[in-house]
Amino acid sequence: MKVFQKIGVIVAMEVEMEKIREAMDHVRKRSVSGMDFYEGTISGKTVVAARCGVGKVCAAMCAQTMILKYKPDCILGAGIAGSLQGLAIGGVAVADQLVQHDFDLTAFGYPAGYLPAVKRPELITDPEMTETLLQLAAGLGFPKAAGTIVSGDSFISSREQKDRILAAFPSAVACEMEGAAIAQVCVMNRLPFCVIRCISDNGDEASKEDYPAHEAMASAGSAAMVLAYIRGESRLGE
Repeated sequence: MKVFQKIGVIVAMEVEMEKIREAMDHVRKRSVSGMDFYEGTISGKTVVAARCGVGKVCAAMCAQTMILKYKPDCILGAGIAGSLQGLAIGGVAVADQLVQHDFDLTAFGYPAGYLPAVKRPELITDPEMTETLLQLAAGLGFPKAAGTIVSGDSFISSREQKDRILAAFPSAVACEMEGAAIAQVCVMNRLPFCVIRCISDNGDEASKEDYPAHEAMASAGSAAMVLAYIRGESRLGE
């Protein structure tokens, strides 16, 4: 099993960052292009945690900056998301692949989400990271699902939007706004990565009320997963 000694973590919002930063020792903060990077240690491992801001452009900028300036051994994208199928609020989605649901070249005969830069729609996560995160979710008592996490620059809040995504990507379990951008940068840099998301809403008409009601809970769940991964990674391989 891979043992990563320098782990990068990317989240979008401060509420997703707080508990991760609080767990870090010897923290050094650096701001680059409006994004805050925190470098420190957790359980003897070097961690670089960054708050990128919302959306795919911010996420891609953050991931590339982290790779160039901090050179992590892997990147874990984390935070909260809407459920598309199979997971209730409070559950954890672990990506085995990610796609950009709003990247559309179907007019030219390409499949939905096809990315010319990588010549396919799917951005495949590191299988060992994925399996480890699924084990951790089970150990922490989270309802869990492995599958496709989809990203796009819109907040999904209607059955119509969900149905459109699922028609194109039937294995999709969660929707958010950053993960596939992080994934594409990692794929193009040949860096191991995975993305986990704790469910805050169901991506439907109730999401505008459910999301703020469950934001803190889902953010805490995401942080618990990140910290368990950093602290428990070596023990799971014994």
